[in-house]
Amino acid sequence: MPIPEDTDRIQYVSLSEETRRRYLNYAYSVIQSRALPDVRDGLKPVQRRIMYVMFNDLGITAGAKHRKCAKISGDTIGNYHPHGDAAVYEALVRMAQDFTLREPLVDGQGNFGSIIGLPAASARYTEARLTAIAGELMTELRYQTVDMRDNYEGTRQEPVVLPARFPNLLVNGTQGIAVGMATNIPPHNLGEVIRACVHLIENREATVAQLMRYIKGPDFPMGGRIVTDRRELRTVYETGRGAIKVRAEWQPDPLQKGRVRNNIVVTSVPYNVETGPLMAELGGIAESKKLPQLLAAIDESSEELGLRIVLELKNADDAETVMAYLYKHTALEQNFNVNATCLVPDEHDNLSPAQLNLREMLDAFLKFRLKTVTRRLEYILAQLEKRIHILEGFEIIFNGLDLALKIIRSSQGKADAAQKLMKSFPIDAPQADAILDLALYRISELEIDRIMEELKEKRAEAKRIRAILASEKKLWDLVSEELSELGDKYGNKRRTAIGSSEEISEFDPTAYIVRENTNVVVTTDGWLKRVGRIQSVDKLRIREGDEVLNVLPASTLDTVVFLADDGTAYTLPVDQIPASTGYGEPLAKHVKMGDGVRIISALTTDARFTPADVPEGGESPTPYLLVATARGQVLAISFSSFRLPSTKVGRKYCRLASGDRVVFANLIIDQETMFMATRDARVIHFSLSDVPLLGGPGRGVKGIKLESDDECIGAMLLARPSDTLHVINDNDNKLAFGQAKYGVTSRGGKGVKASQRVGFKNIVRPDIPLVEWSELE
Repeated sequence: MPIPEDTDRIQYVSLSEETRRRYLNYAYSVIQSRALPDVRDGLKPVQRRIMYVMFNDLGITAGAKHRKCAKISGDTIGNYHPHGDAAVYEALVRMAQDFTLREPLVDGQGNFGSIIGLPAASARYTEARLTAIAGELMTELRYQTVDMRDNYEGTRQEPVVLPARFPNLLVNGTQGIAVGMATNIPPHNLGEVIRACVHLIENREATVAQLMRYIKGPDFPMGGRIVTDRRELRTVYETGRGAIKVRAEWQPDPLQKGRVRNNIVVTSVPYNVETGPLMAELGGIAESKKLPQLLAAIDESSEELGLRIVLELKNADDAETVMAYLYKHTALEQNFNVNATCLVPDEHDNLSPAQLNLREMLDAFLKFRLKTVTRRLEYILAQLEKRIHILEGFEIIFNGLDLALKIIRSSQGKADAAQKLMKSFPIDAPQADAILDLALYRISELEIDRIMEELKEKRAEAKRIRAILASEKKLWDLVSEELSELGDKYGNKRRTAIGSSEEISEFDPTAYIVRENTNVVVTTDGWLKRVGRIQSVDKLRIREGDEVLNVLPASTLDTVVFLADDGTAYTLPVDQIPASTGYGEPLAKHVKMGDGVRIISALTTDARFTPADVPEGGESPTPYLLVATARGQVLAISFSSFRLPSTKVGRKYCRLASGDRVVFANLIIDQETMFMATRDARVIHFSLSDVPLLGGPGRGVKGIKLESDDECIGAMLLARPSDTLHVINDNDNKLAFGQAKYGVTSRGGKGVKASQRVGFKNIVRPDIPLVEWSELE
C-alpha cells in the first residue's frame, strides 16, 4: 500500500487531551457568547446586538416609528449574531414583555405573548422600537465610551459592552444555562437600586446589610409577596445564592356587590408563573372536590382591571384555609432560586464568570460607570479643544482682518491662500482651512462677537471638564448626580410586597377530608383501590391471575402502611387511594418501587383496628412490627414511625443482607410465640421475647438456622393455644402444625424436620376478615 505524500502533516495527539481542549473551547464559547450576562450592562451578547441594531443601524429609538421584528432579527443575524432566527426573535420578544422584565427594553406592537402562556406571533407580524429607558443603555455610544470590535465577518464594528447608565443586571435580572454553570438573578426596583448605588458611592466600604436598607428585596413585574425572612434575604444577597419564597397576593373581592357567592381575588402571582396552566390547576382542584370550599376559579384579567383571578368559595370565613391549601398545591407559591453568576472583567477587561454578592455587583457596575463617564468627558474635552483651536484661529484673523482679506484676494486659490495666511499669521493648517471655509457674512461685527462669545464659553467648559477629570471625587459626584437624575426620571413604586415567614400558615390536610368508613383492597400484584362495603372477598373485581392480599378497614382520615419485601414501608393517606369498582391503581403509581419488588403485607393505622402508640418504659412505643426474612432473620421494630404519610421513596423497616428478602411482616398485638417454616420442611417455634426490639431498621438476629440450600418461606404469630400453622407442601397438600406437638424451643436452632420426603411451598394465609360497618356506625 503506497504511503500518502502528506504523511509529514499528520500529528498524533492524545484523544483525552484533545477532547478536553475542544470541550473547554465549547464551554468557554457558550459561557461568554451566549448564556451569561455581563455585569456592566446586564446583557447577553444576543440582547446587546439586537439593541445595537435597533439603535445604531435602524434608528428605531423611543420616538421613532415601529419597524417589523423580522427586519430587526434579520439585520441582527446577518450583521452581528450568526445564529438561528428563532433564538434571536425569542430574545427580542422577552425584552418586550412587561411580565418578564421589570423595565422592558423594547416597545412591542402586536402579539408578544401573554402571561396566560400564549406564544408571540411570528416576527413578520410584530413590530418594535426601543423604549426610552433602553436608550439610557446606549446614548453615550457617540462619545466613544466603550471599546468596539469587528463583527464576525470583519465588515462592521460593534460595541464590546453598552455604556449603561443604570445597573440593568439588577433592575431587569436574567436567566441562563451555560456549560457547568447557570445564572438566575431576580429583577429589582430601579429607584431602590440607584439609591443603593448612590449610598455605595458615598460610603465605599458599605456592607450588604447597609445596602439592603435601600434594596428591600426583588421587585417582580407581576408583583407577588416575598415571605422569606429578612435574615434569609440577607444571606442570599451576601452569598449570591439561595432561595426566595414568593407567593400570590389576594384580597376579598372589591366587586363583590350584588353577587351571591363569597369571592376572593388573586391580584398578583409569583414571577414566571403563567396564568393559563395555573387556571387549569385551580379548575382541576375545584372539579375534583379536593378542596370542597373552592367552587370555581375564573380568570377576569383585563387591561383595565389588571390581573384578576376570582375564586368562588362556599364560605368567606374559609379564605385563609383555602389559600393555605392553594399555596401548597399550586403555583401560587414558588421559590425563586437566586444564582448571581455573571461575567466580570479584570483590569485588562478580560471576562470570566463569577458568583457575586449584592455589593460586588453594584461595585462592578459603578467602576464601569466611572470609567465610562471618564471616557465621555475625555471625548467631549477633545472635541472642545478642537473647536477652541479653530475659534482661536478666527480670533487671530479678526485682529488682522484687512491683511487677511488682502492676502486671500491676491492668492491663486485655496491652497495658495492657506500657505500665505500661515506665513503671515501664527496659525496652522486646520485653522487656515476653517478661515477659508468661513462664510463672508460671518465677518460682520455681530458675527465676530458671537464667535468670540463661543470661544469664551468653550474655554470655560473645557476648564470645568479638566477640573472634573483631575479629581476622582468630582468624577464620583458626577456619577452620583447622573444616577439620581435617572432614578427621578424613571423610578416607580415597588410592585412586590415584603412579608416574612411568619405569614406562612401550614395547611391541615385533613381539614376538608370528609370522614367516612371504607375498605382498602390490596392485591399480591400491588394493586390498590378503595371500596365502601364488601359482602365477600371472592366477589371483588381483580385482574386475571392476581389475588387479594388483604382488605384493610379504615376511615378516610387514616393511613395505610404497605410493606415491601425489600424492607421498605410506604405509607399513603386513605383518601389518596382511588375509590373504584374496577381494578384500581398500581401502588407503583404513587411510590418509587424497585424492579421486582412485591408487597408482602399491608396494615391500617385506624385506631379501631390497630392499637394506638403506648410508651413502653424506656423503649419505643408499642405496638411492634415483627419481621422475618428468607434467610431466617427476625427482628421487632416500633410501628410508631410508620403511621404518618411517607415520601415516594418510603421508609426502611428492615436492612437486608445481599440476596435476602422479607417474607413476613405483621404487628404483635397479644401474641407471645411464633412459628417459622422453611422450604426444606423445617418448623421452629420460639418465644417472641427472644426477638430483639431494634430502635431503627436493622438486620435482626437468627430466628432459624438454615442449610445453604434452604430458605424461610414465612412465619406465623400465635396468641391462643389453638392457633395452628397451615402450610402447602410440594404435593399441594395442606398440612397443619399445632403447638402441642411443636413446643416452644430456643430461637436460632434448626427446628424440627416436619417431612422427610416432601418440602413446603408456602404458608397458608388466614382468611381475610371483613368489617360490618353498620355495627360500628
